[in-house]
Amino acid sequence: MYYSINLLSINNIKFLSVLLILVVPSTYKIMAQNNQQFKSNYHEVLGSKMHVLSNEDGKGNPILFIHGNPSNSYLWRNIAPHVLETGHPVYIPDLIGMGKSDKPAIDYTYLEQYEYLETLIKQLDLKDIILVLHDWGSGLGFNYFANHPENVKAIAFMEGIIQDIGTYFDEDTKAFFRQLRGESGWKMIAEDNIFLNDVLPTWVVRKLTKEELEAYKAPFQTVESRKPIWKFVSQVPFDGKPELTAAIVKNYREMLQKSDIPKLFFYAEPGAFMPEPVRNWIIEHIPNMEVVNIGPGTHFIQEDNPQLIGVKLKEWTLKLNKK
Repeated sequence: MYYSINLLSINNIKFLSVLLILVVPSTYKIMAQNNQQFKSNYHEVLGSKMHVLSNEDGKGNPILFIHGNPSNSYLWRNIAPHVLETGHPVYIPDLIGMGKSDKPAIDYTYLEQYEYLETLIKQLDLKDIILVLHDWGSGLGFNYFANHPENVKAIAFMEGIIQDIGTYFDEDTKAFFRQLRGESGWKMIAEDNIFLNDVLPTWVVRKLTKEELEAYKAPFQTVESRKPIWKFVSQVPFDGKPELTAAIVKNYREMLQKSDIPKLFFYAEPGAFMPEPVRNWIIEHIPNMEVVNIGPGTHFIQEDNPQLIGVKLKEWTLKLNKK
């Protein structure tokens, strides 16, 4: 079942018709999707296997890419090779229940996702990490920074979760999220697969190829396998609920304002989770931060301008080496 595009709007999404005729950067070359520079490894974490793409040959601060919902390590395929050129070791995990990681019989709450990720980082013995975050990957990564500030060297982020979505979503979008979190949410997300059929392709300006869409859909072939997607939606702070994640976001938001570690913020226009009011707050309140406008984009901006994101990440990382 497909839902009306109006339900997928952000800030009334009157801009969507404009976005779709914009000239999206086309000068980049899509890198090989099966990049041989990264090894596919599985790590036993809390009784389940977590999949991690990695290249551990480099020296210096490890760079950890953390994806969000409903994606996986595939999201970073055209960005990570640029960063690998810095000579740093690179790690790109699939969150538990997502990508090629196991799908254990858990509830997939925020705290469970965080515990798996935190345990993985400890088992990999990653020190002085450079975090690269997106979507719920930011909700997890920012919280890791708040809990382990001594172990985070720098943070790059884009389209993340830094405030309650009820403070900036328009009324139509709020109504849509209430549906997703209500009685019909399981049917919409797990049975009808709305996030992979509608949300993800809509929140990319260019048209994803059939192969790209299949790569995103591959880990979620059954209704039950989509439980992590459904649960993540229920955990986003919305009008102060749930109180736990709202408090976690409030805490790391405050810590980011006080922290002088280097930061790199990528934003798109118009954006979704970090539209103009949110990005203006970020720019005005978070210190020691470089800012990059990647051009037209909504949420999955790694698909619209990976060349610019990759090059800027590489340049920023090399500058970190000199500090």
